[in-house]
Amino acid sequence: MDEIRFFMEESLVTIEPGASIREAAQKMRHHSISSVMIAENENYSGLLTDTDLTRKVAAKNLDPDNTLASTISNNPIIALDASYPMEEAYECMRKNNIRHLGVTEKDQMIGILSVKDFANYFHNKYNQEVDEKGEIQYFMKSSILNIEAGETVLNAAKKMAEHKVGALIISEAGKVKGLFSESALTMDMIASGRPLATTLLSEVLILKLNTMDLNETMSNAYQKMRENNIRHLSISNGKKIVGILSIKDFANYYSFKFCQNQNQENQIGNYMRESLATIPETTAIHKAAQLMKEKKIGSLLITQSGEITGIVTEEIFTRKVLGENLNPETTLVSELMENPTTIKSIQSMDSALSCMHKNDVRYLAVTESNKIKGIISLKDLTIYYKNKFITSQDIDE
Repeated sequence: MDEIRFFMEESLVTIEPGASIREAAQKMRHHSISSVMIAENENYSGLLTDTDLTRKVAAKNLDPDNTLASTISNNPIIALDASYPMEEAYECMRKNNIRHLGVTEKDQMIGILSVKDFANYFHNKYNQEVDEKGEIQYFMKSSILNIEAGETVLNAAKKMAEHKVGALIISEAGKVKGLFSESALTMDMIASGRPLATTLLSEVLILKLNTMDLNETMSNAYQKMRENNIRHLSISNGKKIVGILSIKDFANYYSFKFCQNQNQENQIGNYMRESLATIPETTAIHKAAQLMKEKKIGSLLITQSGEITGIVTEEIFTRKVLGENLNPETTLVSELMENPTTIKSIQSMDSALSCMHKNDVRYLAVTESNKIKGIISLKDLTIYYKNKFITSQDIDE
């Protein structure tokens, strides 16, 4: 087990309880960090982050010179002993919905771990594992928050606080200009003493928008974030921005993929469609398409003498019927069907995703005792990942 003592940040940056928000922000800027501890005579009483400055100070337009850091800090500091393994420590962070974790030894604070430290640890340990192209769509935030460059920094802070996000995409005249983050708000605005209510986003240093294609791997996406030293990466599909990945999304991804024990609730059998829709080999294509429409499904199993002999899907119809200009009234499903790709019901949903990518299919026939018992689709996987990941893994930005 990798103990957290080997991955923590040992140099603790602190401010006294009587320090102002401005002083705290200036210290964060000086050390290029996202948090400081409140301490007096090695008595650590609280933790203050750039998220706190955004949501508790900037969004409420409080005066940073006359607001004490200790009044908005997180008390007490959630901490673990330095001997804890990294995987358990991250689970503690996730359950407490925090991004920073104190590290103690003999009840003395000796270090701090951030969600970035966990993301780096997991990436270094597991990036040689096989990860799939296209997984980004399951872990990114697809709801993109924009704000016009002509808006004030105060309005941007309010929007970030309301939606609990760490960054906004800045646009001007319909074109993307860049990214405005909690870090920029802390270091370029609060630390500098600039007025939030009258400063426009167009007057502030806006980060360049780094992008990664939707079909890339999560490992490649995180490597790009590390190379550019950024906390947010925009995801594109062609020329369109379709989502945002943050540092915590990567920590969650690696934890979700590699650190959680496989259990029965993640087995394919719990998510497959058990009511098998079948048609005989002698059925015409147009009748098969009508049946799909009636049942609101994207695939049909083909039978002969009661035995399953193949599968047809919407994709096959589109590619072969339309692409080859076949007559749907006279073309039989037996002429277009393919052998179904199979997977056992006891295998994991991750295995199903890998199988789909490997065989370039969107539907898998699920087997029990070598007999087809159900169908699992790419849509089923998308719903599974969205629900499982968001409900069990989400940490506020």
